[in-house]
Amino acid sequence: MRQTRKLKRKRRRRLKKGFKIFLIVLISAVAAVMIVMYGFQLQTVKTSLDLGQFTDKEVKAYMDAKGIDNTLILWLKNKTGHSTEMELLEEYDVKLLSPFGVQISGYEKKLKGVIAQDGLYYYFDEHGTVLKIGEERLENIPKITGLECKELKLYQKIKAVDEKALESVLDVASEVEQYNYRVKKITINKLLEVSMYIKKLQVQLGKNISIDKKLQAFHDMYSQVIEQKGILNMKHVSEDGSYTVKKSQEKTQQNK
Repeated sequence: MRQTRKLKRKRRRRLKKGFKIFLIVLISAVAAVMIVMYGFQLQTVKTSLDLGQFTDKEVKAYMDAKGIDNTLILWLKNKTGHSTEMELLEEYDVKLLSPFGVQISGYEKKLKGVIAQDGLYYYFDEHGTVLKIGEERLENIPKITGLECKELKLYQKIKAVDEKALESVLDVASEVEQYNYRVKKITINKLLEVSMYIKKLQVQLGKNISIDKKLQAFHDMYSQVIEQKGILNMKHVSEDGSYTVKKSQEKTQQNK
């Protein structure tokens, strides 16, 4: 009988001890979670980016909009090679400045075009997502005209009246970037024909067919035509590599 009571007492002591350990572990885990959640709330962002397209304030606004709000998690994921995806950046490095602040250094995604509307400039990426809205015009980003838009909202894809028109503009804007031309403007008309303007030359690329071949042909003849003022007709791919340049006063034939 006594032996049974002793065994019961020992069992109760073990249970109490186990419960205390469990309670301590639970409280510690909850405290750790609370510290991570509320002790590393993102408040300030400093940046060092290559193109200067986005300000510290804009990067912070983007992170707020996407729910990227914990400095420790952001830093840990970056250091372990699993960086949180950010549409503004190609790649980046995070430095923890304090529990509430980080410094982000890296390479920005090049903005592909800008649409001017109601006194503001709407800058978008290769997918047509608006990533920046401002009152100032950034250099070396083509202005898009002729594209009718139903809605332009930050961090959302452009809602165009004609989706095919948007697709054509995005294709040309993305393809032309590889040549590093200083394209001032890209236009599209009701027939879905696209033109680009470089210096004083209008290059008519026509519809969104064989754009890569047309741009390659233009690249081959670039040095011969770039200083001319007029219209270069490249609406159709030329089999012999010749295209018509219509100058202000006369027509000439320009060959590769």
